[in-house]
Amino acid sequence: MPRSKRAKSTHLTSPATPEQLEITEVEVLPPDEIVVSSSFAEGIVVATTPKTPQSVRKQIRKPRNLPRTEPPLFTNKPIEMIATSAPIISATQAFLKPPDWSEYSQNRLYFQRHFGKGRYIEFSVLNNHKDQAEFVTSQAEREILAQYGVMAARLHAVFATYAALQSEPWKEPFYLRGTDLIKTLKIHNSNKFNKSQKLKAIAELAWVVGTLGAIIHWFEGDLDLCVRERSLLWIVSIQEYIQPNLDESTEDAEPRESIDEVVIRVQPGLWTQNFLNRQGAQQRKALYQYGLIPRQVFDIDPHRRKLATSMALYLIQNSRARPNGTYTIQSLIESILPMNDIDKALNDRRYAWKLRESIDNALLTLKDSLRVEIDFDQTTYPLWLRPVWSLPDELATLDTKERNQRLLGSKCLPDNYLSRYWFGAKLTFHLPSEIQDCLDEMEARRIEKTKLLSNSRIDSIGHSADATLLNLTISAALTGEVIKTARQSLNWTQADLAAKMGKSVSWVKLVESDRRRVVEKDQEVLHSLLNL
Repeated sequence: MPRSKRAKSTHLTSPATPEQLEITEVEVLPPDEIVVSSSFAEGIVVATTPKTPQSVRKQIRKPRNLPRTEPPLFTNKPIEMIATSAPIISATQAFLKPPDWSEYSQNRLYFQRHFGKGRYIEFSVLNNHKDQAEFVTSQAEREILAQYGVMAARLHAVFATYAALQSEPWKEPFYLRGTDLIKTLKIHNSNKFNKSQKLKAIAELAWVVGTLGAIIHWFEGDLDLCVRERSLLWIVSIQEYIQPNLDESTEDAEPRESIDEVVIRVQPGLWTQNFLNRQGAQQRKALYQYGLIPRQVFDIDPHRRKLATSMALYLIQNSRARPNGTYTIQSLIESILPMNDIDKALNDRRYAWKLRESIDNALLTLKDSLRVEIDFDQTTYPLWLRPVWSLPDELATLDTKERNQRLLGSKCLPDNYLSRYWFGAKLTFHLPSEIQDCLDEMEARRIEKTKLLSNSRIDSIGHSADATLLNLTISAALTGEVIKTARQSLNWTQADLAAKMGKSVSWVKLVESDRRRVVEKDQEVLHSLLNL
């Protein structure tokens, strides 16, 4: 079935016709033995022999009247664009932190995220719509959030990725196949569940993501980006395509339904007109905020590596808002973990050790699976506090008490070390070079467009041409080898240059090995510092 780059509105319930049905399995029987029953509304034709149940065979014709759907993510490239505005990041946190939802009336919950300057986003579960599935409308809000949590956050990220591909997402619904989403999200990635069960799971997950509503109170300079009416982030409707299975083991075989395909229609909400509006941003009437997400984020097992999954989603979505990639442990875990987990760690030494070990393992998963480079701050993150996997071999191979003795002069960790040392420890995340290079390039383009818009049209065109030539000249001359040679001629170490640039040592290493592109403003600083 061909798939369109952009989805168009299509009725999912129109009946199939015989000409629209495609035979996927055929058994030829003698004409006098065949009894044919048809159900074209479901796209099914079944041929059986009435007196010989042993010869019952399934002849399934799959419906071809599916709407045009978007192609699977990461089909032709390992990185995709994703919406990364405040509503997207906040919604991810709302899914990841179910216990932090507050109750405003009996069994009615809300989650609020404040951003300073009077800006905030408030979420609620809107699960009382007549068009929603019964399992959603009948479940308590807290049960829905607790049950689907990180899985809902992953599908929310998929929706945000498809929305970023639309030119006007508030006008353009997109259609997704359940079978494609199963592969992207690796739903029940085992043989324990059949196709129908996996499709049922993805449909339920989509219904849950489609219950999240928001009120947005947001001013950006002179821009009023508020969405004052509580509205859904994603307006979801689902069509299940059913086929009956015949039980061949009994004489009076009764059909049992199974799901052959699920088509999910997603209409991005009103927030996209204010936060994902390319043309509006060019006219300075809206924002257009997006980033990049690699395929490997969805390769992390959300069941066995739940914390790593949460961390990966948050860091990727927050990468443009925090370009330096520096966090304290406290700011990181408060962004992805419920506050009661943190409070428990402060009051329970054993739980504190367990939390620290979980964070260390999650960081290792990011390093290995996403190829994220992690720098531990020399001052606030001493060796005795760091993950064992990050230590030199001569320390990592030591027994814990022996290692503490060598690094601390004591076999035991300091009292209250979690709140006194670990929470304030700083670490910096460097995304894979292919992502960071793209982000740097997008930032450079944004800066250049801002400069162009500040001048008249004629002056802007001339400036653009001059700036392009200048950037090409600087970029061509400022190679990693040139930077390294100039640094060494000044007898500077990589740490010296990093300190003067306000960067990490890893940044210098990547630049000197030509694995990271230097943005325009950093090029100017390097030219000045290194006397180039």
